[in-house]
Amino acid sequence: MSLDQRTEPPVPSTDPTPVAEPAPAVGPTPPADRSPATDARPAEPAPGADAAPATDRGPATDRDPAKDRGPAAGRDPAAGRDPAAAAATRTAILTIAVAVGGAFIAQLDTTIVNVSLADTSARFGAITQVQWVVTAYLLALVALMPAAGWLASRFGTRRTFIASVAVFAVGSAACAFSTTLPELVAARALSGAAAGVLVPVATILLTSGMPRERLGQVQALNGSVMLISPLLGPTVGGLLVNAWGWWAVYAVNLPLCAVLLVVALRRVRKDAPAGQDGGRRPLDVLGLLTAAACTVGVVLAVHAFSETGLSAHPAFLVPLVVAVGSGTVFVRHQLRTAAPLLDLRLFTHRVYRTAAINIFCLGFVLFSPMMLIPLYFESARGESAVTTGLLMSAGGTGVVVAGLACRPIMKKIGGGTTVVIGIVLTMLATVPLTALSSSTSYALLCAAIAVRGLGTGLTIVPAMTRAFESVEPRSIPDASAQLNLVQRIGGTFALAVVTVVLDRAAQSHHGLVPAAFADSFGLLLAVYALTLVPAVALLIADRRERTARAAAAQ
Repeated sequence: MSLDQRTEPPVPSTDPTPVAEPAPAVGPTPPADRSPATDARPAEPAPGADAAPATDRGPATDRDPAKDRGPAAGRDPAAGRDPAAAAATRTAILTIAVAVGGAFIAQLDTTIVNVSLADTSARFGAITQVQWVVTAYLLALVALMPAAGWLASRFGTRRTFIASVAVFAVGSAACAFSTTLPELVAARALSGAAAGVLVPVATILLTSGMPRERLGQVQALNGSVMLISPLLGPTVGGLLVNAWGWWAVYAVNLPLCAVLLVVALRRVRKDAPAGQDGGRRPLDVLGLLTAAACTVGVVLAVHAFSETGLSAHPAFLVPLVVAVGSGTVFVRHQLRTAAPLLDLRLFTHRVYRTAAINIFCLGFVLFSPMMLIPLYFESARGESAVTTGLLMSAGGTGVVVAGLACRPIMKKIGGGTTVVIGIVLTMLATVPLTALSSSTSYALLCAAIAVRGLGTGLTIVPAMTRAFESVEPRSIPDASAQLNLVQRIGGTFALAVVTVVLDRAAQSHHGLVPAAFADSFGLLLAVYALTLVPAVALLIADRRERTARAAAAQ
């Protein structure tokens, strides 16, 4: 699951006092201080905004207070703010909303479709064939995701975002109007390819040019959406299928995409002129082909592992060999070429590397309960998909609390320590799940799910934030593609392991009974404990970086 934006541009001073002309003897006006350099283009300044810095004023007696309080040219006397500044603030807010909305629909689509498979099977054929609706989406997503950074650099983040939303809408419409299973699978592959670009580009739109001190704030928002959207998927999907049928889970994307397109076209700032910096970056064709072969091979091998385990079955060995071979070529080529598809040298940075490892391992923390807990409610307790979704939504409470608390906690104790606390909370909330029965209190289960949501939010968000904080602004596109891909593959691997664990527990207990789920959570509790290892490594890397920064400041 884990998993690309602009910041608010520099705002001209809103002090209602006009700046006095400096005396000739003072000399040229020094440039105003600016925040650290970023890749984001500053907004057009208001007329006269650069005339002099706010701190370079003449004596107080040189100004007429009566005139100072009067309406100044270009000012809004009612609001007391520069209209250009207010417009820039609105643009930044809408940009964040659009980016988060794009990530939301792509993440929601990964789970909303699952509850429609039975209805889809009744329309198109056996469930084993209909399962390709999910598989095709995932394969296309991981195949295109490595190219997202290059597309954003070459064509511009805004244009790439708009194009990916448009293609996602076309794919969703094609799914809703499909009349045969091959049409549906092909349309899902198109949607998956668009989502593979949309998710990382949304992160680029959100974080590009964002000051370091605000990354935690926007990542908390982005992480909350990333965690909540899969929880909402089963509930929303169940309601749509019950009301209109299987096609409704695809049609619901159309109005959402339409709103995103209108706002993005009208209110998100245009990209910098093409041909600057990344615009001249050629496409690394060999890198794209080997990256696609590696990621698709990994996903297919992991899926085969969930069915056959570690065996010599060709369904497992063939994609594994393809993944290893193409992955080796990809890494060697990326480290040698002058214009790599992905900058793998980012992994030489200690904080970035340990954060990425955490993001991969935290797939177990994020995705395993999304599979086991709904199955427990439906198979062991006989609840409907809608009721199950409503019970699972208790986790959203914890996620929202984590989103609000994550930034101040990180600021006080650091990202690594926050991740450790989140994993410990997740483990504590998992303890009651190791004793599941047919009469376990729903109040206890909802409380455990809520605490799990809190713990999960305190793991994924700090890890992503620290990863982005550790790289230069120009590396945001590469980092976004890499981290989203790492999270997706980590989640796929986690789901495969959980599937094997649950299958063996079900065989031992002769079915999907509560004891089978209790045993599965018992084993997963040990896996969660292992994720503390990379979390502690991130904590140590955090402290070393802070110590080095403090020493450099002295």
